[in-house]
Amino acid sequence: MNRFTLLIKAILLDREAFRTLAESPKTNRIGMLLVVLLGAAYGLFSVQANNAYVSSFESPLLRDFVVPVIFIIFGIITIILTRFAFTLLLWAGARGFGGAGLLRVQYRLSIIILVPSFLAMPTLIGMQAGYPISAIHLALLAAGIAWMYVLGVRAMEATQSFRGFRSYGSVLAIFIFFACIYYLVIPPAS
Repeated sequence: MNRFTLLIKAILLDREAFRTLAESPKTNRIGMLLVVLLGAAYGLFSVQANNAYVSSFESPLLRDFVVPVIFIIFGIITIILTRFAFTLLLWAGARGFGGAGLLRVQYRLSIIILVPSFLAMPTLIGMQAGYPISAIHLALLAAGIAWMYVLGVRAMEATQSFRGFRSYGSVLAIFIFFACIYYLVIPPAS
């Protein structure tokens, strides 16, 4: 079975696909592709949220190319940093609840768990920019976070052999800690 099929199965919550992807070093290639895609999406959503700023440049080269590329590059850097932070939190959650917590396994799976963040990005970026948030935005935010949570639980079940409270509790602790870090690093717009 190829890696993209496994990736789709993992995103659709298949434990075996998580286990296979966690054990294969080839998963790192897919991970880099996902980092670039999610980072580009984050950058493009940021360009959209900061459209007034981007449009304020008089030079068409700056307005249409350079500034959007800078946003995309910073989006990719943001996703890379988020992946590293999330990897460390997965490791800490696994270790804290009695698992082996192999860092390379958590690193491989962290980007897969972050894929549904694509649904939450417009809302989070809009909140940072101070835009009003609609019910659709809140629904997408909730869906993205819930999907990421369940993916995290499946990853813990597949790689740490956690069941029940240990899998759900470890991921809940990770998400609470991650939300605190997010709030401290990027406070809401006033």
